[in-house]
Amino acid sequence: MSKKPPPILVHVESPTAFSGKGSIIILELMDEAAALKVARKIADETGRRVTVRNADRALIATISAAKIQ
Repeated sequence: MSKKPPPILVHVESPTAFSGKGSIIILELMDEAAALKVARKIADETGRRVTVRNADRALIATISAAKIQ
């Protein structure tokens, strides 16, 4: 039986998420490279900061919010 690798978490949070007007999105992916690619695309398209963590919640990368003009 093959064991699945632990998931990589992509966490997207809007600046107003905790004031009741925003949203929090968490995705689980199995491939770190794919998770980083998805995180960059989300940051670029939404203007939100995106955090990528491993299954133990250790930080892999934080991608700053892109400037939307």
